[in-house]
Amino acid sequence: MKKYTYKKYIQTMMLAVAVIPFFSSCDYLDKEPDDMLTIDAVFDNADYTKQWLAGVYNLVPDPLWEYMNFAGYGYYMMSDETQMASSLGQFGWGNLMNVQQGSWTPTQIIPGKNLWKETYQKVRSGLIFLERVKEIPDQRQTVELVERYKNEVRFLIAYYYSRMLEVYGPFPLITSLMDVNDSGEVLKKERTPYDEIVNYLDNEFMELSKILPSSYDNVNIGRPTSGACLALRARMLMFAASPLFNGNEDFKDVVNKDGTPLFSQSKDNKKWEKAAVAAKLVIDLPEYDLYKEYLEDGSIDALMSCTNLYLTTTEQNPEIIMAFPGKTSSLYEYHLMPRKSGFAGCISATQNIVDAFFMKNGLSIDELGSGYVEEGFSTEDTYYPTKYTYGSADKKEGLVTPKGTYNMYVNREPRFYANIRFHGKYCSFDDDKRQHNFLNGGQDGKPSHDSPIAGYQINKAIHPATRSGSYPYKPGIIVRLGEMYLNYAEALNEYNPGHTDITKYVNLIRERAGLPALKSGLSQSEMREAIHHERRVEFAFEGGMRYMDIRRWKEAEKVFETPISGMNTDAKTNNDFFKRTEIQKRIFLKKMYLWPIYQTYLDNNEKMVQNKYW
Repeated sequence: MKKYTYKKYIQTMMLAVAVIPFFSSCDYLDKEPDDMLTIDAVFDNADYTKQWLAGVYNLVPDPLWEYMNFAGYGYYMMSDETQMASSLGQFGWGNLMNVQQGSWTPTQIIPGKNLWKETYQKVRSGLIFLERVKEIPDQRQTVELVERYKNEVRFLIAYYYSRMLEVYGPFPLITSLMDVNDSGEVLKKERTPYDEIVNYLDNEFMELSKILPSSYDNVNIGRPTSGACLALRARMLMFAASPLFNGNEDFKDVVNKDGTPLFSQSKDNKKWEKAAVAAKLVIDLPEYDLYKEYLEDGSIDALMSCTNLYLTTTEQNPEIIMAFPGKTSSLYEYHLMPRKSGFAGCISATQNIVDAFFMKNGLSIDELGSGYVEEGFSTEDTYYPTKYTYGSADKKEGLVTPKGTYNMYVNREPRFYANIRFHGKYCSFDDDKRQHNFLNGGQDGKPSHDSPIAGYQINKAIHPATRSGSYPYKPGIIVRLGEMYLNYAEALNEYNPGHTDITKYVNLIRERAGLPALKSGLSQSEMREAIHHERRVEFAFEGGMRYMDIRRWKEAEKVFETPISGMNTDAKTNNDFFKRTEIQKRIFLKKMYLWPIYQTYLDNNEKMVQNKYW
C-alpha cells in the first residue's frame, strides 16, 4: 500500500503539474510530519474527507479584504478608486505601490497572493479528491453526498481557472490527475489557447448548472448552486467578448513555441451575443431579484436599498447569487474606518471615484443642468425620502447632509452616501456624536499615516453601527444579479444596439439607486459610455470590478492619464482642505493588461511562453 504522508500531500498539491520545480527551496517541505496517514485512510474516513474538501474550498476569496490588500490580490489598489499613503510601504504595501508606478517584473510575485501557484495546488487537490472520494455507508457518507461533493469540486476547479483566465489569459489547462512520479518532461505543458479554455469552462459550468441544487439551507451558505454556475459562466463570457480578448491586435503574434496561436486572430461579434444570452439566462432564474427596500407609500427607499444590499444576510437578500462561505475579515473595516473611532483608516477613496457619482437628478457633475456646486457650504439641511438616520448625531430620519456640508457633497445620488465618507460627515462609529475630521491635526487625519491620503473613506459594506472590536455580520458578495443586468445591457448594446432591453435593464439599476431613466435616443457609442459609467458607480469598491472592467475594455492606459487626486489633506483649516490636490500620477503600461507569468515557472518549463511585452 502506498504511504501518503501529510508531507507528501503538501508536495503533491504543490507540484502543480506545469510548474513542478519551483518549490524545491521550501525548507518546511524537508521537515518530517508528526503523523502519517495513507491516502486510503484519508478517504476511508468521512471526517477526513470533509476536511480535504474544505481545503479545496479555501481559495474562494474574501471579496472585500482579499481584493484590497497587498497580501491578497490588490485589485482595488490597481484601479483608480483607492489610494494609500506612501508611508504604508513599511507595512507591506510597497509592492502594490510599485505596480501603481509601472514597476513590475516577472521576477516578482505581485500582489502577495500567488494566484497561479495556488490555483494549481487546489486543482491538484481537487483532482485527487475526485479520484479517491467514495461512499462510506456506516459514516453516513452516501452515494448522493459523494456525488454532490464531486460536483462541488468540479465547480471550484472551474471557478479557480476562470479567475486565472481573467488576469493571466491562457495557461496550461489541466483536467486530469497526473502521477507526480512521472518524468519532468511528461509534466511540462504548454499554454492552452484562450478560446479552448473558455469552451471547456463554458461546458463545465453549463453541465454543473443542470445538476447542482438551486439553493441550500443557511448552514450551507457559500456552496455552489446552479445559479452560481450560470453567473460565473456569464462573467467569463463577458471577458471573452471584450476588446482585451476578442480580436486584440496586440496579441496576434502570441503563440506557443510550436506556433499555435494563444488568442483569437479576429474579432467575433457573436461572442457578445453569447455573453448576452448567458446573462439573460441568469436574469430569468426565479430565485433572484434586485434587493430593494420600500417606504410606506410603496416607493423605493434608494439610500437604504443601496446601503443594506451589502449588509443583509443571504437568506434575506434575493440579489446575492454567490457569497463567500465564511465570515469576511474585520481587517476590511479596520483599514477603512476612522482612527478616532479605534480603527486604522489608512485606505482612501479617491477624488476620481467621488467625481464619478451622479447628482440626485441623474446627471453627471459636469453636465449642464446637474446643479453641481463645487465650492462653499450648504445653507440648509438636505432631506431625501428615506428611513436613513445616520446623517446627524440626533438621527433625524431622512437627513442626508446637514447645513454646513461642503457643497461638493450635497444633492448627490444615494449611492454616493452609501459608498463614501467625507470630511465633515457625521461619524456613527463611536459615541462622541462627532463628525469625521480629516484635517492635518484632526482626530482622523494627518500627520498619522492612519488617515485617508485623499480625504475620503470607503463606506461600502460597512455597517453604520460598527464599533471597534465588534463587527456585525455581512455577506461577502462574489456575484450578484445587478452585475447580470449590466452585463446583459453591455453585451446587447455591442451586437444588437437599439434593443429595448438595453435601456430597460440599465434603468432598473438606476431606479433602485433613486435615479431617473436614461434619456432616450442614445447612439450605440453614447449607450456604451453610459453603461460604462453606470458600472463604475454601481460596482465601486466591489470585488475588484473596476480593475477588471478597465482592463477588459482596454481603457486602463487612458484612465490613468488622469492623475489620482483628492482633497488637500495637509491642510489644517476647512478652507484649505477643500481644494483639489494631485496625489499621484499612475503609470499603466500596455504589458500590464495581463499579469506576467513568474519567471521561475518559465525557467522550469521551456514549453511555456511569457505574456507579451514582459
